[in-house]
Amino acid sequence: MKKIVVVDVGTQSLRAIVYNTQGEQLFVSQLQYSPMFNGIEVEQDPRTFKDSLYGTLKEVANFAKQSQIEIGQIAVTSQRASIIPIDKNGKVLHNAITWQDRRSYEETDRVTKKMSMQDIYHKTGLRLDSYFSAPKMMWLKRNRPEIYEAAHKIIGVQDYVVYLLTNRFVTDSTQAARTLLMNINTFQWDDELLDAFELDKNLLCDIVKPGSIVGTLSDQLVEKTGLSKNIEVITAGGDQQCAAVGLNVLRPGTLEANIGTGSFIIAYSEKPAFDENMRILCSASAVADQWIVEAGLLTSGAIYTWYKDNFYKNGEALVDYDQINKEVNEALPGSNGLVFVPHFKGSAAPYWNPLSKGVFFNAMFDHKRGDFARSILEGIAMEMAQNIELIENTVGYVDIIHAAGGLTKFPTFNQIQADVFNKAVSVYSSAEATALGALITSLVTLKKYKTHADAFEALLGKAEKKTYHANPKNIYTYKKLIRTKKLLYQALNDSQIYNYMTMK
Repeated sequence: MKKIVVVDVGTQSLRAIVYNTQGEQLFVSQLQYSPMFNGIEVEQDPRTFKDSLYGTLKEVANFAKQSQIEIGQIAVTSQRASIIPIDKNGKVLHNAITWQDRRSYEETDRVTKKMSMQDIYHKTGLRLDSYFSAPKMMWLKRNRPEIYEAAHKIIGVQDYVVYLLTNRFVTDSTQAARTLLMNINTFQWDDELLDAFELDKNLLCDIVKPGSIVGTLSDQLVEKTGLSKNIEVITAGGDQQCAAVGLNVLRPGTLEANIGTGSFIIAYSEKPAFDENMRILCSASAVADQWIVEAGLLTSGAIYTWYKDNFYKNGEALVDYDQINKEVNEALPGSNGLVFVPHFKGSAAPYWNPLSKGVFFNAMFDHKRGDFARSILEGIAMEMAQNIELIENTVGYVDIIHAAGGLTKFPTFNQIQADVFNKAVSVYSSAEATALGALITSLVTLKKYKTHADAFEALLGKAEKKTYHANPKNIYTYKKLIRTKKLLYQALNDSQIYNYMTMK
């Protein structure tokens, strides 16, 4: 039976994973890369995506040949809300302006003169914010007009990878839902929104449903990798929507926390759902014609890595995570009173402040390195807890959180989550929620299963998982710290000195 390759394009790496139709992982090829940070600007050379795609798929082709297996499909999932201008011949005209980039906050102010934030929110499910694609496109038009005029399309990372695979410019509703240009009720581009952002509709890709077969491999891709030309390409959806499928967020009352470079809280919704204060988002689900609600942190796991790389060195050499994790385990819950605000690239939910900064508060001489490390994990979990509360207020109570992502490999962080959330936290033995979600979508497309729920039950229904329960001794400690963190943010946000410093 033919195998399926999932190409998962993340913020810091691209992976190509070979699965059989039973969900067993047969082979993985992964290549690392890194965005370029310059203050509030975050870019990435699209050649890193291209080279990583060719490199990993070439290794997949070699594995398939050696193992005498046949690849039938490649499913693509990726990060969302980044933009890449490209000409009609496929030439990239500018670095990718990534989802973490916040430079276009002035463009959002310009849009409000044409359309209210409330109207935009109820059309798109998104808050008007520089996080999303349309303000970045608008910034490109106003600040790099020669690039905007030369562009044939302005596309996302998933769209770029699909183009490299098939020579087609196409997106799906999960990616379009993160642009601020798609109507969340109709899953179509909205002319009123395009007018508000002063953008040309012909620069956008056609929208298809997630799970669509969008073509077969291009001649150039075949030449670069050695794969067969008749392999079908499936657009599986945005990484977080796929992760929700891979964590069984397929019915009311289910919620997942996916903790990678940033963190995302996602719950199932039977219809478009909105928060009256526009703090949470509604997006298209990876299940066609359905919805999710979502709240995100721009930086979480990336901060823990930053702290390790800068404060845990043996001479000039970086150390692995064992030492920092050991010191976190030695620190007491509550980090001896340290409070951390995880806004290293501004805040998405719950504050939506692109100029907010990260803060360690209440430091004293008796604090140790491990206290600071633990406070990072606690600060991330406390911000996630605020977002879970917002989502519950919109779609209803949940009593268990399905967690995935790199930080969930550290059991202490899973216990911190359970204590901070005051809920059970369930972690599957496989951390590949995004790739498994893309696989599930592909199997439904190929009619191996009737529904996503059926596919999940067959592939993961009996998968090993561990559930962490809140420790009653720590619940009150974290409730006090969350109150302190909220007051700290408010005090800093009201400070003229802090507002001045954030502009630097």
